[in-house]
Amino acid sequence: MNDPICARITAPGTAAIALIRVSGSSVINLVARFFDRAEKLNRAPSHTLIFGTFLDSARIPIDEVLISVFRAPHSYTGEDVVEISCHGSAQIADRIMATLLTQTRLANPGEFTLRAYLNGKLDLSRAEAVNDLIQAGSSKAAMAALMQVKGYLSRHLEGILEEITDARLRCELAIDFADQDLPQIDLEDLQQRVQRVLHEAKALFEEGSHAIKLREGIKICLAGAPNAGKSSLFNAFLKQNRAIVTPHPGTTRDYLEESFSLSGYPIVLYDTAGLRESSDLIEQEGINRSVELMQNADIILFLYDGAQPEISPELQSLQGKTIFVASKADLYPAKKLPVGHVSASVHSPNGLQALSDSIVAALNLPTEILERPMVTNARHLAALQKCITALTQALDALALDAGFEFIAGDLIHAASALEDILGVVPTDALLGRIFDNFCIGK
Repeated sequence: MNDPICARITAPGTAAIALIRVSGSSVINLVARFFDRAEKLNRAPSHTLIFGTFLDSARIPIDEVLISVFRAPHSYTGEDVVEISCHGSAQIADRIMATLLTQTRLANPGEFTLRAYLNGKLDLSRAEAVNDLIQAGSSKAAMAALMQVKGYLSRHLEGILEEITDARLRCELAIDFADQDLPQIDLEDLQQRVQRVLHEAKALFEEGSHAIKLREGIKICLAGAPNAGKSSLFNAFLKQNRAIVTPHPGTTRDYLEESFSLSGYPIVLYDTAGLRESSDLIEQEGINRSVELMQNADIILFLYDGAQPEISPELQSLQGKTIFVASKADLYPAKKLPVGHVSASVHSPNGLQALSDSIVAALNLPTEILERPMVTNARHLAALQKCITALTQALDALALDAGFEFIAGDLIHAASALEDILGVVPTDALLGRIFDNFCIGK
C-alpha cells in the first residue's frame, strides 16, 4: 500500500479544469521530475500551491498547471499527496496521466480512501460515507452522508462502545477477584448501565430503519384504476413526458421506474398498469406486477377520480401505507373529500402541493439531520441488530443470575458488533466489498 498511485479525480470529458491526484511515499520528489520548478516543489511546505509547467518524460511541455502539496500525515490519505490542476482538455489530462504512470501505478477503486482508513485518517463508517456522499441523489441524502463523513455517527458509536466496555470490565473484575475479600459488584447499577446502552442502540436502530431510505430512495407506487391519472402524475413529478398518456384505458402495460427529489428526499417513483379484471394476458401480467410493486413500496398513492374509490382486494391489507388521491381535481373543484384523502391536479397552479406535503408527512423521516447521528447503511443496521441481541442476552443473564462469565461474553459480542461498523479489526473480504464500489479517483 506504499506504492505511489495516481488517478484523475474529476469526471472524464472536456471542462475548464481537470484534477489529478498522486499519493504515496516520496511522490513530491517524483512529480518534481516532470515540473519546471522542481526545486521549489521539493521545498514547498504542506498545503501550498505552486504554479508552473508540467513536462513529459522527454522534457516537452504539456500544460501550465497549479500543483497542490500536502505532506504526510496532513493529507487526505495520510501520505504525501500532490494534486495537479491542469486545463480540462481530455488530451492534456491523458498526457499528464501517461507521464505519471511511467513512475506510478493507476489507483484501484476507492484506494485513496482505503489508504486514508488504513492510515487512521478515517474510521470505516466515515470512509463508507464518502462514497455515499458522492452517490447522493438528493440534498437530504447528501446532508446525511456529510454528517457521517464529519464523524457524527462515529463519535456516538464510540460513546456507546465505551459504555459497553466499562460494563464488561466490571464483570471481569468481579470474575478475577471473586476469591478475595472485596465488596461485591453492584448488580442493580450494572443492570441500569446495560439497559441504558440497550436503549441508545435501539433508538439508533429504529431511526436508522427509516433513515436508510435517504440512501436507498423512498419507493412510491402509483396505483389505481385505468385512466385515473397515474401516468399524468408520474410525468408531472418528473417534469418531463416520460410516460405515454392517452384517453384509452390500459395504455400502461408494464411499470415505469424513475428517480427524482421531493423536498430534498430521494424518491423512486413507479407508474403501474391500471387495476382491473382483464382477459388480455399481457395486461394481466402488468397488473400482477403492479400488485407486487404495491406490496414492496414504502408509500402507495392510490388515484381515483369522480366517485369514491373502490377498494380492491389487493389494497385491503396495504391501507396503512396508502394515500388516497382524488386526481384531476381541476375537473371537480367543489368536491368534498373524506378525511385522510388529498386532491391533486397536474394542470392547476400548485395542484400537487397538498399531495407533496402529504407524502413528506408520511415518510416519517427525521427532519433535523444536522442535530443527531443517523445510520443510513444496511451493513451498519445489521451490526446494530447483533449488538441489540447481545445486550438483551446480557440483561437476561443478569436477571437469571447466570454468572459474570456469561454477562461479559454477551457484552464482548455487543462491542464486537459496533467495532465491525467502525472497522476496528476488518477482514480483507469486508474491505474489498466496501471499496470495490468506489470510483477510481476516490
